Amino acid sequence: MSLSGVLSTFDVGLYKYPIFTSGDLTSDKAVVFIGGLTNGLGAVPFSYPLSEALGKTGWKFIQFHWSSAYGGYGTGSLTRDREEMEVLVKYLRQTGIKTLIIAGHSTGSQNVIQYLSNPSTSQSSDLKVEGGIMQAPASDREYLDLLGSKEWFEMLPLAEQMIKDGKGDELLPKEFCDKANFGGNPLPITAYRLFSLIGVGGDDDYFSDDVPLDPQEPFTHSLSSSFGKLSAPALVLYSDADVKYQVGDVTEKLQRWEKASNGKLEWKLLRDASHDVEQAEAQQVLCGYVVEWLKRFE
Repeated sequence: MSLSGVLSTFDVGLYKYPIFTSGDLTSDKAVVFIGGLTNGLGAVPFSYPLSEALGKTGWKFIQFHWSSAYGGYGTGSLTRDREEMEVLVKYLRQTGIKTLIIAGHSTGSQNVIQYLSNPSTSQSSDLKVEGGIMQAPASDREYLDLLGSKEWFEMLPLAEQMIKDGKGDELLPKEFCDKANFGGNPLPITAYRLFSLIGVGGDDDYFSDDVPLDPQEPFTHSLSSSFGKLSAPALVLYSDADVKYQVGDVTEKLQRWEKASNGKLEWKLLRDASHDVEQAEAQQVLCGYVVEWLKRFE
């Protein structure tokens, strides 16, 4: 798999982060893509055919590096991701992008829903975007539980105590970090990020089946304060393979999200698709859904 395009950089604090632009390089319409946990530039299989499909219909496809890429998510947060996305949005507006859609895969979907429902971005004229796409918006809490990752949940009490003691940004014990990565590789991870990902009501806990409609303890998010606060139209593309690792009836959950959005959300279930849509036929279906949905912005 390969893409032809332009590699450039934008400033994030002290650093210059790379962005890779493909598709229609002359367009003033762009889809900005952020991957999920362990992903980096070019890591998501469907990004290649999606870039080609977008280019044929007059859109740029922009992938960017962020601090939480690869193993960086263990010491990161959705807030840090959003702040870096805000810098990129400002930069892209300065380069002449008039229509801007943010798209995320897996935990990148948490980045999209947070961006679209956060007052700091949704109410700011220079940060607001025209729409968002969430592919594979699955609950990490439910996934790791159904996968049988007991060591993650056995670490929760310690993580919660560290947070209460003001040590949430400190790393969990080395014995756990040495095997914490989804692939069994070492992952330095803080008490905060572990709770955020798998704790009930963690900051990442947007997509679990038990997230209530209205705010209530111990949930940080509710459907009314996430999907109900969307600042722009959004599309959800739910992978078929994720269904078995999620609690409850997924179709009913998607319908609850749609209802809570007050008409701003559409959703599609990608049949016979893996989490990151590796299958060629499913990739073409995904591209078709995205291209059709984007027509509203032309």
